Amino acid sequence: MRTDAVITFLEIQMETESSPFGSLVCFTFVDIFPIFPKIDDTIKFIRKQHDINIVDYNYSYEQINENTDITKYEITRH
Repeated sequence: MRTDAVITFLEIQMETESSPFGSLVCFTFVDIFPIFPKIDDTIKFIRKQHDINIVDYNYSYEQINENTDITKYEITRH
């Protein structure tokens, strides 16, 4: 299985007591395909918050190639 960095678009629909009609939160970041650890960490972090209920979420991703502009992302090499 090939592991690769991809640009990930995550949309989360959530509700709180103060906002029962909900909110849509969108994140864009670089993640690792196919395991998507940042998506998992983000969802787990939000679920741990006692005042937030995740209604639904979905994500899509775009492969990074030589023509992809990644200058707006913070890249940390380990």
